[in-house]
Amino acid sequence: MSGNIEVTVGIGADATDSRRAGVLLTLAGTLFLLLITVSEAIYPNYSVHANTISDLFAIGTTTSLFGEPLAFVVALSWTAGAYYLFRKSGRKGLMALNLLPGIGLMLAVLSPENVNLAIHSVGAVLAFIPGPIAAILSYRMIKSPFRYFALALGCLSLFGAIMEFGAYETAFFQKSLGPGGWERIILYPLLVWLIGFGSLLLNKAS
Repeated sequence: MSGNIEVTVGIGADATDSRRAGVLLTLAGTLFLLLITVSEAIYPNYSVHANTISDLFAIGTTTSLFGEPLAFVVALSWTAGAYYLFRKSGRKGLMALNLLPGIGLMLAVLSPENVNLAIHSVGAVLAFIPGPIAAILSYRMIKSPFRYFALALGCLSLFGAIMEFGAYETAFFQKSLGPGGWERIILYPLLVWLIGFGSLLLNKAS
């Protein structure tokens, strides 16, 4: 391990699994950030305030042809990264919690909002509730100052999730950031966390 950065990844996690998890989690966060940015630029008359991220990947849109496959890669990378991170740890509950966001995103991608909204919504809940909790709990695994960022990012994402699912019909929700803005308050902190956490795992494995 180089420098003074230490990351506890669970009992039995070796350098190879740490490296795999680091690559996959960093890839998931980076690719999704870039995918959303490019899709927003291409999508006609897209509004970050009024349009959700899911609108970018709805079947029939100008961005779904490349957005759907790449979003699936993100979901698969997130899920696989969590698997490698915890598969030898013996912590089944923590492993399940970290698998759920990737699985939820995969479900949402495989069932776009204009194909089956009910299944898509279940996937969104699975991604947007366990995701912030996983980020918050990673505070206890990280021994570098990034632990404080992980805690803050997880809390911010969880606050966004509470607003998204608990205050959707309120005037404040609609007039402040709107559904698109609040959805990004959930997702963007998670993506930053994925990139940061993945980078720490790569450093540990070096």
